[in-house]
Amino acid sequence: MSGPIRVDWIPTALWPGRLGLTFAPGKKGPSLLQPGVQHDRDLAEDFQALRSQGMNMVVSLLEQTEYDLLGIADYAEQAAAQNVTVLTCPVPDRCAPHDAQAFEDTLQEVLGALLDGQNVVLHCRGGLGRAGTLAACLLVRMGLDADEAIAKVRLARPGAVETGTQVEFVRRYAETDSPSHQLKEA
Repeated sequence: MSGPIRVDWIPTALWPGRLGLTFAPGKKGPSLLQPGVQHDRDLAEDFQALRSQGMNMVVSLLEQTEYDLLGIADYAEQAAAQNVTVLTCPVPDRCAPHDAQAFEDTLQEVLGALLDGQNVVLHCRGGLGRAGTLAACLLVRMGLDADEAIAKVRLARPGAVETGTQVEFVRRYAETDSPSHQLKEA
């Protein structure tokens, strides 16, 4: 599967920057979502395309083993060569975040970038579950209720926040005064 990497931008006036979702740049191998589809993307080309779409920062929610699995073991090196700012916050596939501090630190850094007018693209393997969960939590942090945040993310990228665990995570995140405390209870 080829063609320019697609970013689904979430329309919002909550911050001056733009927030987008996509699948893992440069991914190779069979699609989990589309049977029979084989990905064979070029990582450097995908980073260039993301830059041309206005991306200032990319956030990867992949676990370390997924870089090899997706054929992008050189992700960090390619990002550096392309002058792409990368944040990482590994989250197991189809799960909600387990590391409270890492998630909160990532959320705060992304929020700061968005408030500074930067364009941030979030990705996991398919750009739905983990990336959608972080996007929804960012919207919650800015005052949307959980269901409204999830709906807004899904409107931009259908299928986002894909598991019940992820939906419940966003709802718990919205209900707590202290996001880190809520994560520890999960």
